[in-house]
Amino acid sequence: MELFVFLAGFSLIALGSKQVGQSLMKTGLPLISGFLLTGILAGPYVLNLITKEAVSNLIFVDEVSLGFIAFAAGGELYIREIKSRLKSIAWITAGLVVCTFSLTSLTFFFLSDFIPFMKEMQTTARVSVSILAGAILVARSPSSAIAIVNELRAKGPFTQTVLGVTIIMDVVVIILFAANSSIADALLSGLTFNLGFIMLLVCEIGVSIFMGYVVAKCLLGVLLLQVPQWAKTFLILFVGYTVFYLSSGIRQFNFDAFSMEILLEPLLVCMVAGFFMSNTSRFRKEFLKILYDVGPLVYIAFFTLTGASLSLNVLVQTWPIAVTLFLVRGTAIFLGSFMGGTLAKNPIKANTISWMAYITQAGVGLGLAKEVAVEFPEFGNSFATIIISIIVLNQLVGPPLFKLAIRLIKEDHSKAEGGEFGGVKEAVIFGAGGQASALAMSLVSQGWKVKLAVFGMDNPADDFQDVKVHHLSGPGVKELERINCHQAGAVVTMLSDEDNYKICEIVYENFGTLTLIARLNDRSNFARFEALGVLIVDPSTAIVGLLDHFVRSPAAASLLMGMHKERNIVDLRIQNPDLAGLALRDLRLPFDAIIMSIRRRGVLFIPHGFTRLEAGDMVTVIGSIASIKELSLRFDVNQEEAVFQLVEKAANKELMTVPSIHTEVKQVIHSQVLAHRDRFDLLVKKSRVVDLKQSMNRDTFFDMVAHTMSDSLKISSAAIHDMLVKREEEVTTVLAPGLAVPHIIVEGENKFSILLARCKQGIEFSHSQPLVYAAFVLIGSRDERRFHLHALSAIAQIVLDPRFERKWMRAKNRDALKKVIIDGLVKSPFEAPGG
Repeated sequence: MELFVFLAGFSLIALGSKQVGQSLMKTGLPLISGFLLTGILAGPYVLNLITKEAVSNLIFVDEVSLGFIAFAAGGELYIREIKSRLKSIAWITAGLVVCTFSLTSLTFFFLSDFIPFMKEMQTTARVSVSILAGAILVARSPSSAIAIVNELRAKGPFTQTVLGVTIIMDVVVIILFAANSSIADALLSGLTFNLGFIMLLVCEIGVSIFMGYVVAKCLLGVLLLQVPQWAKTFLILFVGYTVFYLSSGIRQFNFDAFSMEILLEPLLVCMVAGFFMSNTSRFRKEFLKILYDVGPLVYIAFFTLTGASLSLNVLVQTWPIAVTLFLVRGTAIFLGSFMGGTLAKNPIKANTISWMAYITQAGVGLGLAKEVAVEFPEFGNSFATIIISIIVLNQLVGPPLFKLAIRLIKEDHSKAEGGEFGGVKEAVIFGAGGQASALAMSLVSQGWKVKLAVFGMDNPADDFQDVKVHHLSGPGVKELERINCHQAGAVVTMLSDEDNYKICEIVYENFGTLTLIARLNDRSNFARFEALGVLIVDPSTAIVGLLDHFVRSPAAASLLMGMHKERNIVDLRIQNPDLAGLALRDLRLPFDAIIMSIRRRGVLFIPHGFTRLEAGDMVTVIGSIASIKELSLRFDVNQEEAVFQLVEKAANKELMTVPSIHTEVKQVIHSQVLAHRDRFDLLVKKSRVVDLKQSMNRDTFFDMVAHTMSDSLKISSAAIHDMLVKREEEVTTVLAPGLAVPHIIVEGENKFSILLARCKQGIEFSHSQPLVYAAFVLIGSRDERRFHLHALSAIAQIVLDPRFERKWMRAKNRDALKKVIIDGLVKSPFEAPGG
């Protein structure tokens, strides 16, 4: 009965803790700070609402929470999401672990004379406590890092590496803690170090990993049960608690029976179980959703009880120790991240500031501190007090430093920022009147930049709200370009059918705009607009169709009409190269978001779990506003990094032999001049263009290229053909679906030539590659190496525009194909060639 009284009282305090945490968040403090503060105030050293007896009786709350934290840590490690930057992640993780563990353990040991509970300890006991502290101070905070990345809409190689290191570090630290916990237990028990002890330690870790696999099977059994979600949640938490209970029982049994302790680290067992569930189970999404949903309740209970268990008398005496260890840990993180980044050959600027991203600590670190209190009760609470005070400092200082690092590396993207590719979220509306104005204001409220275009003196005559009104003399290419219609992501026509069609035809043939919408006045014109791929709204049938959908599918219709303010349906383009080739079942979506359809190269289809994403896919997503923002960030890509990756992927090995090639390519991308004065621009204007009417294979295409370019280069067609084939056999020049950039280095001086090729039926480079519709052939001599990189950078910028494919396939003739290339260099990545 006493336990229920303690539990009821604690539950009421936990409710208050939730409110305190949310209130402190408004001041910029982390949420857990409010929970810890409430626990401290309610604890035995202040108000005594949670007595020392209650803290000891509620130890099972800690064990349930620790099992949950370990499940969540294992679930965060999703291999498919970090494999693209595994080298950098591995080196930085190794550097951080070695430096942080070594320096903080040594510092803790040398400060032991100033720590009350360690003064009377023998040297072996001091070593035990020090290595436990060193292991815990290695931990990071994935939840805090992910929250900051989402807040700043950060994206790029630095951000990807930081998230990978932060997530994988929790796994490493739990394994490290398991090993150090066994060593500390042996030292405190008086066991000697020998080969037998090392074998026992290896066996303990091995058995813990195997037990994690067994626990994963138990969790799988829970998820297979046909019971409500609350029941599954209870059973998952109970499994976590059972792991701790059995671990303690096995430890005690071995001590009583064999006078030795065998420690199966429960955190390691639960973490391995979470890893298996996240990476091998078809119930991964359901498992992670359960953890996500119950997480806030567990964290409130755990951190509030943690605050109540802090020994404030020890904290008062040791706060200088905590500050010293905080500073030493920061220094160790700087050294470890710098050395790891240098070994991984990351940019020097990223290595210099990356330490700022690894300061934050939270859940796992606090969990390990409480684990010490459970496993080593003779000094555990006092030890946990010092460690938790360091973690609180790290949690206060870490997030602002991480934000600063992202801004210094320039991977943050403010909410109001337009698309990198010429305004994908810009719309031009042609029309006057209430409907056009209402549509403009609605789009503005959704974050779009909108221009209203009218012919003559039609109303409205003046700008209104955030909408600019443009008066045009009539529908013409020059007039539409004057208002930057060619950079818009969507064009809506609401004029007469004749004017609508003229506008749509100009946009279709010249601009390749992603979305064309027309309000139809006469249904007999339907076929004309449909032939241009225009999305047609027929007022005569639209209302009937809408009412029909409301009758048959009221929920779906209300979503489409935007009646659910907390939900939205949007189209997002896949531009992140790390997601290319990833199956939807392996894509970790937010729990309240689903992908409804995919449009790929003009074809719309309904995907399934085994559908693999491709770069350039347009996916229709339904979900909450927050989830859609998160997905928009993940699907997007840093423009500079995308260009760099494409150049690096395309470049011949002879171009990439210089030690400073990474820096040189970045310099090429950054340097800019006016495109129409650039040498590349002139070469395109003079280049040969082939517009192939029939499909062909690679050898036939190369033979045609060789004969076309041999005269200008003064090289035999046979030699060019052989070099192109050899280059293709070394590494394919098909860089993306529909795109190839064959390029070779030839003997001689001052030679450089470009050929543009379009084949609407497709060129088959190999059976394993998709058909190629756009091919850019570059042939140059060795002394033109730098300009070769310039040309590759320009092509990368052009083809990364999501409208490129439409423009290329719609171009009427050879001159129009050249114009697509020249107009694509709105922001040229070159400087004048220097040789």
